[in-house]
Amino acid sequence: RRNGHHLLSLINDILDLSKIEAGKMSIVRQRCNVVSVVADVASIMRVRADERAIDLRVEFPGPIPGTILTDGDRLRQALVNLVGNAVKFTDAGGVRIVVDYVSDGADDGRLRIQVIDTGIGIDPKIMPHLFELFVQADASTSRKYGGTGLGLAITRRIARLLGGDVTVQSTPGKGSTFTLTVP
Repeated sequence: RRNGHHLLSLINDILDLSKIEAGKMSIVRQRCNVVSVVADVASIMRVRADERAIDLRVEFPGPIPGTILTDGDRLRQALVNLVGNAVKFTDAGGVRIVVDYVSDGADDGRLRIQVIDTGIGIDPKIMPHLFELFVQADASTSRKYGGTGLGLAITRRIARLLGGDVTVQSTPGKGSTFTLTVP
């Protein structure tokens, strides 16, 4: 059953990547309740976090808009990828999803969602290539944690289709912070 789920996930990633590369992934912008999207992702990922005996928290340190104009399904997909990776690569400690609103006054502002983990971190040599297709830390990490190296590439492409981006900061052995921004 687990292998069947893994295979289905792989097929879905390849199909999504094919759609993105062909310019056929549709983005449907409509009013989206950010709190609901984040709560859905946390609910889905809490099961995995509990299985790994790590903490999963959601934080809203300041006010955010009640709704934003974006594709809620694609936003959810990007967050599931980021939080799923954070949970997968965290053996002790936890994962925090921190949602806030930032504006420099020059634009309408951006929703910023940080996925912060206390996991294994990322080797600095890999960082410049992290969002490329099929990139993984190394063979031993791939064997231990699994994966295909497609999730982050797809997530960045989705974020950019939504008008935002995904960035990362990481310290090996201490954890990583992935930051997703959308207008």
